[in-house]
Amino acid sequence: MPDQYSFPAEIAAWLPDVPLGRPLFPPLFCFAHAGGSADIYRQWQKALSGSATIYPMELPGRGRRMAEPFCPSVALAARRAAQCVAACVPDSRYFIFGHSLGSIIALETVREIESLGIPTPALLFVSGRYPPHVMQNHKQALFRAPTPSLLDELRRLGGTPEDILQNRDFLDVLLPVVRDDFRLVETHTSAASPPVSCPICVCCGDRDQDSPLPLLEEWAKLTTGGCTIHLFPGEHFYLYDTKNDMPDFLARRIMGTAAQDLTLR
Repeated sequence: MPDQYSFPAEIAAWLPDVPLGRPLFPPLFCFAHAGGSADIYRQWQKALSGSATIYPMELPGRGRRMAEPFCPSVALAARRAAQCVAACVPDSRYFIFGHSLGSIIALETVREIESLGIPTPALLFVSGRYPPHVMQNHKQALFRAPTPSLLDELRRLGGTPEDILQNRDFLDVLLPVVRDDFRLVETHTSAASPPVSCPICVCCGDRDQDSPLPLLEEWAKLTTGGCTIHLFPGEHFYLYDTKNDMPDFLARRIMGTAAQDLTLR
């Protein structure tokens, strides 16, 4: 694996926290939710240090790339992300995780990876979102909504402290990102594509009103590798509740796939 200084500048921008040299543990590429950035996954690294190395993806216009123009589409974001994965793991084991908007980009990234002819992830984790083919029947237009309506939606979803929602300086930074992330989701059209070959692990809060179990079960139609669903106590941002210990769950699933591979050899 190349170190981060040998990556083309564009790939280094998408993967700002790539470790130097070959990691001791498999990469876990992570995609953030709407309004989030690569930094939200940094805190997971310590808990995952014995099973995976966090590779958070940073989309243009977010986090440390705040000054860059937003990405025009999920399809282009997935294409660029797949190129980053190919540069990092041409022949080694890895995993992909995405929450909410990130789950849609994660799926489309795997589809792009398959089109490149490189190995797919050992496991794709999708969190807090029903699959894109279901989205066609649940389209909204929040990205065009007036600011008060957008703030109401953020309150409904949770995860954003009220003092931030009341702080004009924070909102001047946050709302353009959130609005554009909603645009990515709401304008994304899922092309008719064959199922991916890697297994999918679906995670969600058991009180997430936007992603009831019947919609989560639709993920099984998008893979030939098998699909499991895990519900956690909580709502849309269940993964930030320390009682759920999401990093520990991921570590156990990642280690479980490694043990399964050894059994099959």
